[in-house]
Amino acid sequence: MDEQSFIAGSREAWERLAYTLDAARAGGVARMEPDALRRLHEDYRRTAADLAYAQTHFPQSRTATYLNALVGRAHAELYGAPPRRLAAVGAFLARGYPALVRRYRREVALAAALLLGAGALGHLLAYVNYPLARLFIPEALRDGVGDALERGGDAHALFTAIAPAISAGITANNIQVALLAFAGGITFGVVTTYALIVNGLLIGALAGSFAKAGGAVYFWSLIVPHGSLEVPAIVLAGAAGLLMARSLVAPGDLPRSAALRAVTPDALRLLLGTIPLFVIAGIIEAFITPLPVAEGLKLAFGGVLTVAVLAYLALAGRGGAPAR
Repeated sequence: MDEQSFIAGSREAWERLAYTLDAARAGGVARMEPDALRRLHEDYRRTAADLAYAQTHFPQSRTATYLNALVGRAHAELYGAPPRRLAAVGAFLARGYPALVRRYRREVALAAALLLGAGALGHLLAYVNYPLARLFIPEALRDGVGDALERGGDAHALFTAIAPAISAGITANNIQVALLAFAGGITFGVVTTYALIVNGLLIGALAGSFAKAGGAVYFWSLIVPHGSLEVPAIVLAGAAGLLMARSLVAPGDLPRSAALRAVTPDALRLLLGTIPLFVIAGIIEAFITPLPVAEGLKLAFGGVLTVAVLAYLALAGRGGAPAR
């Protein structure tokens, strides 16, 4: 049997199971009528058998991915025990999340390329066409930072005066960008791409402006300690948005709505895994970035964090499946 015929023969049961699961989640399995519960169990068993068939004959297909997510939802509703929340969260962060990131490494790589590539372009524009680069700096920072750097004066005094505004402003902007990059996935990735590029241009333009004024080291000493966590978090949120976008642009043999439902749980997990990164980054921005220590120490601290994050995502959880 080819995949098209397989889908046509079983789609009705899959859609009925998905609909019933939505109703069960809203009202609870315990409140379901006996006939509805019996039908749910029958559809679950049939879909589980279809999953086994798809994994054998159509491995790595959209159909197998969709059925895996659907069977997982059904099993959780029918047989799931009350989770040990802290243990489950700990297992997800320790093993499941990095494995999930590696599973979608293409989306992660694309999001990183968009953000970092735009950052490099913004840095270049600050040198060759500052009026254009200035447009990418938010108005709240533009007058207090960019124009002040253009006017010159005592560079160190200026950097010290505007440091809190820069650090806090970029942190708040990064959180907004991460949420926008994720939600933008439902626009076929247009808003996600826009958010990543514009944020990269912002950071690059600021970095270039400081570098022109002789304050590159000072600027990066403000940004790197917490940015070593915020930038990966933005990339991961962007990857979650791109994952949803891919399901809409190239749904395969599934309807776009079904393809989107199949990847949404993993996209949400990618986003949720960024929360600890932003929380820790906020603590660093509040208590470590303002410390009156040598700029080199702050840069070294941020460098160590960057290596630690990359090692965690690349190595942790190898040999295990992503935690649900």
